[in-house]
Parts: sequence; C-alpha cells; structure tokens
Amino acid sequence: MVFMHRWMGVISAVIGLAGCGDGGRATDSATAGQTDSTAAPGPTTTATTGTASVTQGPTEDVGTASNSDSEATTALPTTTQDITGVTASSTTDPTSGPDTSGSTGPDTTTGDPCGGGGSGAFDFSYLWVANTSQGSISKVNTQTLTEEGRYYADPNPAGASSSRTSVNIDGHFVVVSNRASYSVTKFAADKGDCVDKNGDGVIQTSANKDDILPWGADECMLWNTAVSPAPFGYNGGPRGTAWAPGEFNPATCKYENQKVWVGWLDAPTHAIIGRFDGVTGVQDATIPLDGWSSQISPYGAAADGNGYVWFINVYQELVRIDTETLEVKRYPGEGIQFYGMTVDGKGNVWFGPYSNGNVAMFDAQTETFHQIPNSAENHRGIAVDANGMAWVAANAGGTHGCGLNQIDTNTLTAVQFHTFEQCSTPVGVSIDVDGFVWMVDYGGWAYRIDPNTYVKTQVLIAGDHYTYSDMTGGGLFNAVMPG
Repeated sequence: MVFMHRWMGVISAVIGLAGCGDGGRATDSATAGQTDSTAAPGPTTTATTGTASVTQGPTEDVGTASNSDSEATTALPTTTQDITGVTASSTTDPTSGPDTSGSTGPDTTTGDPCGGGGSGAFDFSYLWVANTSQGSISKVNTQTLTEEGRYYADPNPAGASSSRTSVNIDGHFVVVSNRASYSVTKFAADKGDCVDKNGDGVIQTSANKDDILPWGADECMLWNTAVSPAPFGYNGGPRGTAWAPGEFNPATCKYENQKVWVGWLDAPTHAIIGRFDGVTGVQDATIPLDGWSSQISPYGAAADGNGYVWFINVYQELVRIDTETLEVKRYPGEGIQFYGMTVDGKGNVWFGPYSNGNVAMFDAQTETFHQIPNSAENHRGIAVDANGMAWVAANAGGTHGCGLNQIDTNTLTAVQFHTFEQCSTPVGVSIDVDGFVWMVDYGGWAYRIDPNTYVKTQVLIAGDHYTYSDMTGGGLFNAVMPG
C-alpha cells in the first residue's frame, strides 16, 4: 500500500531519474528456519583486496557471538576458484542482477534534467566497510571488487572503534560513527566531490588498500564532528547512524538539505538523537529520550521515504522521529529482540533479532509487530532489496549456524538459508546499485551474492569488521524509491 505522506510527490518526481548531477563513473536479520531448499547456490569465487586476518570475534555490547563456524542443517554445495584480481567481466562473476539500465543524462527532447526513463539517482557503486580495530573505513568498488581506498575515520584511529557506516541517497557520500572516540566522519566517494584543502590543484587521497594517509591529509575526508553532549562511556558511544534523503529538487536533479541522524547515550538511562547537517557536519538538532531501558546506545537507524527516521533500543523498543517536526513516538518491543534493522519500500521496519529470534516486522500503517514463522537464528544485520527480499546475517549457534537468511517480505515467509564455504561472524548486510547482496564478515572478508542465481563471490578485506547500517546506500534508495 502506498503511503500518502509529504514525500510522495518527491517519489513521483524521480521515477524517471537517472544518474545526473555530480557525474562520475557508473557506478541490517533473520534466518529461514526451513530445512528444505529448492534452489542450490552457485559457486563461490574469491577476489583478493587485502590479506585477511581472522581474529577473535566481537565482544561488542550485547549478545556476543562465537567466531567459530558451525555446520548448518541445510548444507549447500559450493566450489572455490581462485580469481585474484577478478573484474566484473569474469565469466565466473554473477551478472544477473536486476536491470539498472536507463538514460544517464539530460533528455534533450523533453528538457527533463534527470533524463526520463532511468532507474534512479544512484550513480556510484561502493561498499563502505568499517575496519574496527584500525579505526578506518574501506571503499570497495562493487563492480570490480577492488578496494580503491582506505581512510582513517578519526584523529585517534587506534581508539576510534569505527562501526556504523551509512551512505547517502545518491551514493556520493558516506559517514562512519566511531563508538569509542565519540565522533562522526564524512567522506566523499569521488574526487570530484573532494576538497583541495591545501590549494595545490591536486586532490590528495588514498589510491588503494595499502595507501592510507595520515589524519587530515586525505582531502576526501570532508568533516569530523564530535557528538554533544558527550557520551558517558564506550557503551554510550554513537551507534545507530543513518542518512535521510532530504528534499528533491527536480530543477537540478539533486537531493538538497540532506541530514545525518546519530544516536548515543549521555547517561546510563538517557539517550540522545542528534541531527547533523550533511554538508557542514554541524549538529543542528538534539532530541533527548528519557527512560532509556538498555545500557547501550541507540543501536540501529534507518530512514524511510515518508519523512521518518527510525532507531532501536536494543532488545527493547522501536523509536520513530519525524524529520520535520522532530516529534518522537516509541513502540515497546512485545517480545522482539531488536538488533539489526532496516526499512523497506512500503515504509515497514524489519528486524534481525539475536538469540535465536524470528525475523520480525513493524507494519508502519497499523503500528503492529509481526514475526516470520520458522526463521529463528542468531541474527545481526539486515537489508531489503528492490524485489522485497530481506537478507539477514546469521551467526553460529542458531538453527542453521553461520550464513544468510532469505525472507520474502511480501508473503511474510522464510525462503531459504544460505551457507558459505568460509563463515566466521557475519555482521552487516547491504544491497548495491546493481541489486547484488553484500554480507560483511567480522573475520576479514565480504561476500557478494547474486539474488537470482545465488552465486557467491568472496572479497577479502584486511582487518576485523564490526560494521552495520546501510553500507552501500541501497537501503535508503530502495526505501525512498521502491522498485
């Protein structure tokens, strides 16, 4: 059902929107409890972007998970092929993602600056992965599977504990929140959006996975802002992080007045939601939430296409904030173990509950919670694609063990549980511009999954990755402009 809200005019204005504006190259979980799978996965291939270092699993917050693999009851066959240096043209690389073709420039016949007939404004395709112990963030090209850059996320990277990343509506910018150093940092994806701070006529920026510049030297780092009031400690540090789309200007084919929303605790029972100007990084609104029932900061965040941003009080409740009026509404959890979260194209909020919990959904129209039968796993991150499939990371110890759960959000049913040849602690899940599913593992790698053939491609990313949120921008794009 279509929501009648103030952004519906925005959605209709961008139905024909294609990549325009800044230019450049084209560019959070439940497990299906089914023991029967009707479709076998395709082969697993491996692309190397760095030396993977498998370390002890995360001890973050609540519901820690073992890093050990476990056998799934639906063990699905995979094969491994060394494709170091693979590009998107490899014959073993999945190429059956959703069609994102369309006009990429102004329509000279109609004068439409957005190039009518295209698929959307999303013209970049990067996966942004937080390298937690290094206090950095990696930029991985989702089409070539290459780590094109790595950047420190805070002036004190060793003490930053970088975690949540979120990409804006057109894919040009990313923010990362640093749990231990209490700051949020913004980066540009393309040199055309970077700033020549020293005026030498050259953009100084990381060129590859091994080229990480000292703090302050990389000119694609656009701002770093400390949250205020200061968190009360590590558990109170900023976690839930999300871009909101802003207002679409059809004359320029751009979203304007984009904001970043971040949650933290300034006292053990008092949460803060901060709003930050996407251009300047200035914290321009502060929303207090009294009676915070958990001892951890707002854990997840996601914006929808109806003017709301959503946060979760881990294991406890769902919080909705009106991005214009700043009105707050809170919904008790009714037994749902909130952990990973995302929003779908209908405006409904989806959750990946931990501790053998069923995947759950909040119907935003009826304001009721629903659980998906036979989907209990130890979930973390979750994402919903343009076809209404939810993909949920699952850790060892659940019904099927380590892997990825697939849920049909249209029929509210569990579809299939996907296993992986190498699986440690999957954390975050995102959808890229071409419709491929990305699952990032704490152990030092990510997988790209073709949603049609289930072919899996492993991409090694050096470091440990306690990374959640919308790491590609595909979650926000699909929420605002549903397929």
